[in-house]
Amino acid sequence: MKNENPFDFIFPLSLEKIEILKKIEKNCSNLQFAWLSGYFWNLAHQDDSNLKKNHNIFSLEKKKIDNHVITIISASQTGNARTLSERLNKYLNDNNKKTHLVSAADYNFKKIKDEKYLILIISTQGEGEPPEEALSLYKFIMSKRAPKLNHLKYSILALGDSSYDLFCQAGKDFDKRINELGGKNLLDRLDVDIEYEDDYVQWSKELLTSLEKVNVSYSPSNFLKENIFIDKVNICTKHNPAVAKIITNQKITGRNSTKDIRHIELDISNSNIKYMPGDALGVWYENNNNLIKKLLKLLSIDASDIINIKNKNVNIVNALKNSFELTNNTKNIVKKYADITQNKFLKELTFHEKELDNYVKNTPLINMISDYPKKISSQQFVNILRPLTPRLYSISSSQAEVDNEIHITVSVVKKNISGCVHLGGASGYLSKLLNIDDPVKIFIESNNNFRLPKNAEAPIIMIGSGTGIAPYRSFMQQRDNDSATGKNWIFFGNPHFTEDFLYQIEWQKYLKKGLLTRITLAWSRDQEKKIYIQNKIKEHGKEIWNWIKDKAHIYICGNAAKMAKDVEKTLLNIISQHGNMNIEESNEFLNNLRLKKRYQRDVY
Repeated sequence: MKNENPFDFIFPLSLEKIEILKKIEKNCSNLQFAWLSGYFWNLAHQDDSNLKKNHNIFSLEKKKIDNHVITIISASQTGNARTLSERLNKYLNDNNKKTHLVSAADYNFKKIKDEKYLILIISTQGEGEPPEEALSLYKFIMSKRAPKLNHLKYSILALGDSSYDLFCQAGKDFDKRINELGGKNLLDRLDVDIEYEDDYVQWSKELLTSLEKVNVSYSPSNFLKENIFIDKVNICTKHNPAVAKIITNQKITGRNSTKDIRHIELDISNSNIKYMPGDALGVWYENNNNLIKKLLKLLSIDASDIINIKNKNVNIVNALKNSFELTNNTKNIVKKYADITQNKFLKELTFHEKELDNYVKNTPLINMISDYPKKISSQQFVNILRPLTPRLYSISSSQAEVDNEIHITVSVVKKNISGCVHLGGASGYLSKLLNIDDPVKIFIESNNNFRLPKNAEAPIIMIGSGTGIAPYRSFMQQRDNDSATGKNWIFFGNPHFTEDFLYQIEWQKYLKKGLLTRITLAWSRDQEKKIYIQNKIKEHGKEIWNWIKDKAHIYICGNAAKMAKDVEKTLLNIISQHGNMNIEESNEFLNNLRLKKRYQRDVY
């Protein structure tokens, strides 16, 4: 072997080769990175006698490092668990801990038996279910195939919303099962509500102390402090939003429709925002001034009052406008208001869970206070409220098509109670309160678990009801701009053909052009017997199976509790019937499609 410049060993690649590696990096998964690492090591091992001599030393060192690795799994639905995982990763690195940060969607769950230290930060969605990206891991852990985990030390941070009955249920389920498999707690599971900052900080400190006790440490000079989730393009974040302008607000349901659905376009030309089909738009909304005035009057609170929020003094009106949720009532709010006012009806109601559930669903906050007004202090009032959180909407445009715009499809939430119409906080803000050219604070929530196939020749089946059709509009715009040759089939359901066929002209244009191969429609209220999207899927079961055999990617977007569950059951029956499998085998088949990113869901 010829002599080499010693500096080449320190920095052995030319700029041209580095550029080639960067191009490869953009399109690789974590699993592919690992494979490439082994592939190149093997080549080096064959060609370099000096590296051969050092191979055993390297292997021993690698084993030593692996025994000290703390795997952090992020299982996120709206981005909160992902953000906390990133923060924990940096915190542990800064305290000389060797970590491996990974999304649950990319985690090789069959390797869990080899883990020594595992931290799971997980949110709960739907009816106590794990987030979409953690479903494969969840199914494996809960199955008979799950390995014994006697050597595992773990901790779970569970994120949830206490206004739901199954608070933090996904985290509870994982904790119980890992314990059954032999895992030992580094730190007891912590369940946190939407106001989680103080709890998280305390938990992370206690976790570090627990890791120190079991002597998990490693010199920071021996590993890269990298963050696999960092978005290198978008500077704006949930806590540092960009400002966009409303340029279009168009109702796209008919005059007689029971739904008020808006197509909203935003101008982002003054920001550095980049997004991909499948991503969501986060919107920080403001509460209605009239609603705020009514609440203050009913509670005899002066609009000039100053309250304290996280050690900051804020005017009560500004606080209610920007910092607190005012449109959704919860059981906790009812209980807290009952304690402050000592109202007999509300106090009695809190002892009857079913009646309390029904009351909360049918009685907005303003109605409860209107029925039982009481003079309380401004600080007492805000102390019973939930913090305002941004709303996420599936993006219904491709940047390749619309450039400096973002389009979303918004269903306006309306409740008619005692002759009074109550609007949802974010949907009412976007559809009714904002005018053209008004500013709105936004950010991009990436969704790498709802992506078009990288192969433009791959067929796709898109299934959605109501505003669940939104991301498919972005998919079709992207496929059109990419000149993709793969077949495209949309299943769409809504109540009425004449009133609720969202983006009808655009789908007809794509059909005529040949980009859209098929569109199958289910109108539930256009005939005496209701026809839902799952009925149409069952009707076309054999054709769907043929598409699956042709390596089609399947997407579902819409309601998690109803439509998505019914559609999945129908797909399992199709796989079982036409693939000659029992129900257990069809479940495994569908889960394998999920692992291969050929079965993806965006449900809410």
